[in-house]
Amino acid sequence: MDDRIHISSIVIHHGEEPPISGEKGIVNVFFPSCNMQCLFCQNGEISCRGTMGTVMSCDEVCNAIIDLLPFSENNLGFVSPSHFVPQMVAIVEELKKRGFNPTIIYNTNGYDLPETIRSLEGIVDVWLPDFKYSDDSLAEDLSQAPDYSKYALSSFKAMVHQTGTTLHTDNRGIARRGIIIRHLVLPGFVENSLGVLKLIAENVSPNLHLSLMSQYYPPDNILTENRKSHIAKYKSLHREISRSEYETVADAFYALGFSRGWLQEYGSHNNYRPDFSKDHPFK
Repeated sequence: MDDRIHISSIVIHHGEEPPISGEKGIVNVFFPSCNMQCLFCQNGEISCRGTMGTVMSCDEVCNAIIDLLPFSENNLGFVSPSHFVPQMVAIVEELKKRGFNPTIIYNTNGYDLPETIRSLEGIVDVWLPDFKYSDDSLAEDLSQAPDYSKYALSSFKAMVHQTGTTLHTDNRGIARRGIIIRHLVLPGFVENSLGVLKLIAENVSPNLHLSLMSQYYPPDNILTENRKSHIAKYKSLHREISRSEYETVADAFYALGFSRGWLQEYGSHNNYRPDFSKDHPFK
């Protein structure tokens, strides 16, 4: 990406974890393209490498955010921000100059350099990273992300160093400081999920809030021809996860000593399929 601000969407989103969305929702800024290229990405319309979005000035972005903030829980999330960190910081600083101080949420795939995370101390309030893979060969093949687990774990440690393991909420239960780690269970790859939970418990902390997601949906309708040929060898990715797969991972969550977080209802894949051709992609 260049040094301009590229935007795919700025919307109020109600589909995050309860302390993030609350009742009113969060203002999410979706950046285009992504530093990972997951074959199964539900945001594939905007995350494919080379997707440029709409170029906006810092003033235009801030105006759009300020228009929506009163209708939200005063949370502002930046989605897939890793390759737009300087632009993100500029937006936050401009908002503060104008007297707006929403809770800043860094919604990332986890493939970040720890020095990037350290540079955001005092800017980000709540870290919302994914931990997608314990199997690095799978990360490289499915997401073009070499050494994924090494970078993710290093970044998580940098996040915890800043905020600790406790998720701090206000009197309405809205997150104001801390970290939530998400993991999407992939069909046919339960061992990868079990490895993710084990790595977090052993290398970061079992006291963290985790969100175990069952919302995987086969991506056939958003795949390019090149990606279709690549994903063809992974037959399990063409189906939803089974109830037994999800329950196996949920059982491991408790067995490894985790007690904080959220499980998704089985069948939730029907509720999290955006259409970024619309003004409100998640309606």
